[in-house]
Amino acid sequence: MPTIKRKWYPGASYHVTARGNHRNDIFKNKEDFLHYLTLMKETLDYYMYDKYEVISYCLMDNHVHILIRTEEKPLG
Repeated sequence: MPTIKRKWYPGASYHVTARGNHRNDIFKNKEDFLHYLTLMKETLDYYMYDKYEVISYCLMDNHVHILIRTEEKPLG
C-alpha cells in the first residue's frame, strides 16, 4: 500500500521515523549515535534557508523519532 502524501503548510510539524531493516539495530555503539547527531546537525545547517527546526528527537537502538517543524518548504 503506498504512503499517503503529507499535507503541508508553513509552520507544520511532522513526526518522522526511521527503522532498521527487519527491526535490526541501526546504532551499535555510542559512536554511531554521535555520528548520526553530527549528520543531523550538518543537514540542518545545509538546509538552514528552508528553516527546518528539530523540536525533539529520540534515538533508539533500532529506530529514530524526530519531531520537525517546517517554515519555507515541505519535507522531501
